[in-house]
Amino acid sequence: MASSKSYNMKAAIAAFVILPILGVLILSRAQWVHKELPYIGEKVENKDGSVTYHTVGDIHLFNQHGKEINLSDFDSCIIVANIFFASCAEVCPQMNKQIQVIAEEFRTNPKVRFLTVSIDPQSDSVPVLYQYSQAYKADLYKRTFATGSKSEIYDWVFNDLLLATEQRGSDFIHDDKVVIIDRDHHIRGILETRGKDLKEQLERVKRITDDINNLLYEYRQKQLDK
Repeated sequence: MASSKSYNMKAAIAAFVILPILGVLILSRAQWVHKELPYIGEKVENKDGSVTYHTVGDIHLFNQHGKEINLSDFDSCIIVANIFFASCAEVCPQMNKQIQVIAEEFRTNPKVRFLTVSIDPQSDSVPVLYQYSQAYKADLYKRTFATGSKSEIYDWVFNDLLLATEQRGSDFIHDDKVVIIDRDHHIRGILETRGKDLKEQLERVKRITDDINNLLYEYRQKQLDK
């Protein structure tokens, strides 16, 4: 009986994190076309003619291994960030499944990292985060699952990530988007993850993947121009 239950759990996890083979084939054949990404958030025009863009401030968190981390641990990397809570039954699993597909796409690129932050630290302790992260082979695919102070996280989500702004003042926030953060901590994309069917899911995975590739291209060009 226990063996059957263990088998069912493993099968459920496999189905949960793996995109159907047909979808992967479609995605792999889709062509990437470069485009310059915008800077998202408030911008300030300085007296010298330069422009200062909104930046994501630092935050202190604990990852799934109980290690204290902050944004300096992601230095020189593009960060793909999202929020979730482990007890979420529908929205978060769908969102994290989509993000997993993208993480697998960039597994071999050390300059792309994934940060998934729980907005329910009271329930999502380090052991809970660790167990949740295991379904996604987090360390293998450079995914960090983390949490910290609820007040600090909420402030960071609203004012830095610019997520769930319509829920400001709420006791519990939720958002199924990802935030693409460049190496200077500017926001370069806020994109939806889920889709009503496989076609829309693939389109959204491709859009996020394309935007990450656009940033990587931008950095390659800057390196060549030096």
